[in-house]
Formats: sequence, structure tokens, C-alpha cells
Amino acid sequence: MANRLTQITTGVGDSGTTRLADGKEVSKSSLRICAIGAVDELNAAIGMFVAAYQLIDEQKLYEYEDIAACCHQVQNELFNVGGELASPSNHFMSDSAISDIEHFIESINDSLPPLREFVIPGQNVASANAHFARCVARRAEREVIKLSEQETVSTDLLIYLNRLSDAFFIIARVTGRLDSKTEPQWHKSSV
Repeated sequence: MANRLTQITTGVGDSGTTRLADGKEVSKSSLRICAIGAVDELNAAIGMFVAAYQLIDEQKLYEYEDIAACCHQVQNELFNVGGELASPSNHFMSDSAISDIEHFIESINDSLPPLREFVIPGQNVASANAHFARCVARRAEREVIKLSEQETVSTDLLIYLNRLSDAFFIIARVTGRLDSKTEPQWHKSSV
């Protein structure tokens, strides 16, 4: 396999433009580049969660070992999403990506009690990072939606990003509950 990234600093983007995979030059502030950047940021946010998750005592994780596998699969899939955004005439996303994440959400959510109110993030470091990934997934989804209002974007990308925010909400709840079954929840102030 050839090296894909042999020269990191090229100077090509110094004028505020970059090239898509098909060679088309676009502004770095274009909707497409903003969407690609948000997806890249989501991948990094998931990496932050994974690093925090790896610090959790393995004894606590015995019934949730599929979380790490899911994160690895999602991070890989996000490169497909970014590739599809960078090369709009191609389809890179796995055919099973949406059904895989939906299955994961259902299987993990079944182990959680229903919620009465919004969960306040910050129960522990892993949970806080999962909540952060959830928020970044929502932003990535919004950026791809903005792009789809101007250019053609696969509906699968929108669905997948929407499911990812759901998945990381569930992951945040699970990892938070590893330390305490009492989830901090919003208390509506009476005004």
C-alpha cells in the first residue's frame, strides 16, 4: 500500500482554499469543508472518549465490552463519511453502518432505566467525554444538513450522524452509571 500522507505541510492552503478529493478547489469556509471539519472533530471527540473509557476499571466494564468495539467501528466509518463528503460523486459509507449503530443503541439502551428529565453531563470523565462526543455529533449533523440544503448529500449520512448522537447519549448514561446509579438530572426551577 502506498503512503497516503507523505508531506504534511504543503503551503497549498495558505490562501484560504483547499482541494476536494476530485481536485476541485474550494474555500476553507465552504459548507462542504465545514461539514468535513465537523466530522473530523467528531472523530477526535470520540477518541477523547475512548482514551477516558480505557481508564475505567475492567471489572466495571464486563457487560459493556461492545462499547469499545462500537467506537472503533464508528471512528473508521467516520473516515468513510468524510471521504464521501470530500468526493461527492462516490459512496464510501458501509451498507450496514446505520443498522449496526441502531442495533448497538437498542441493545445498550435496554439495560438502562427510563429517564424522567434531562441528564446533567459530568458524572465521570468517560461519561463527560461521551456527552461531548454527542454534542459534536449534533453539530456535525447540522453542518451536513446545511450542506444538503445547497448541494446533494446522501440521506444515509444525515441518518448516520443523527444515530451517532443517540448512541453517545446512551454511552454517556452507561459509563456515568458505572460509578453511581444515581444520574444527575435537571430540576426545573419553579418561577
